[in-house]
Parts: sequence; structure tokens; C-alpha cells
Amino acid sequence: MSWLLEGATSREELLELHPGLAADHQRILDELWQSSVDPRILELCRLRAATLLRNTHAWDEPRSPAAVAAGLDEAMVQSLSQWVTDDRFDAATKTCLKLAEQYVIDVHGITDEQVAEVAEAIGSDGVVTLTTALATWEISHRFDNALLPQQSSSTNGDR
Repeated sequence: MSWLLEGATSREELLELHPGLAADHQRILDELWQSSVDPRILELCRLRAATLLRNTHAWDEPRSPAAVAAGLDEAMVQSLSQWVTDDRFDAATKTCLKLAEQYVIDVHGITDEQVAEVAEAIGSDGVVTLTTALATWEISHRFDNALLPQQSSSTNGDR
């Protein structure tokens, strides 16, 4: 329960306290999931950012319908912490996950070379989409951490 709204257990419930922000937030998410970037990559990056920010709520949310429709493999999701060495993660996904981690850990440490690698993997439009997604999710994850009740860390472990 949040102290802002008794019984609130989700970001959506809290955002409804400000309907304009809620609508804008949803509009951004809709645009991201309908972009040219593979939604499976986006979902994996969303979950990796959530893990790094210790946001258990993101892991409990339903997987993106776009990612599921694109064939998101739940076994891959469960092995996300091993993405660097797991052969199920292709080169494009690994390149994007590397950027996602760098974005969360030290956004100022992102190099031109990293951006060029991501552009080669998913295109220039994809770079803009992915970084916008990472910014949106970072804000969402931090919002959850600040305003929603903490959940047991056993729900996402060290994925």
C-alpha cells in the first residue's frame, strides 16, 4: 500500500491521481511497443533495467503483449542474468542489453562506439527508441521503488 493512495499496489493506480500524466505515460509506452525495435529486445531490456534498479514490481507485471506475440521465450527471461554468456541471446539482443546496463549504471559512460554498435544492430531509429525506452523505464522503476510498497526480492532474485 502506498501512503499516497490507500490500497495502491501498482504504478497505474498511482498515476491515475494525475490523469494527464497517466495518459501521457501510456502514450509513450504504446509508441515504444509499436516501434521498429524487436519487442522481445525491448522487454528483455526493460526487465534487465528493473533488476539493476531492484524493482520487483516490473517482474510481477505481465510481459509486454507485443513481446509475447513476437515469441518472447520465458526461458530466456528467466536466464536474463546470464545474457552475456547464454547462446540463446543473439548479437543484437546482447548489444542492446549492454547499452541498457550501461544506461542504468552510468549513463555518462555510454560511448560513441556503444551507440554505433546498437545502430548497426537495430538502426538509428532503434537507438532513439531504445534510449527513450530506457529513460522511460528508469523513471518508472524509480517511481515504483519510491512510491510502492517493497516486495520480497525473491520474486526476481538476481536475474
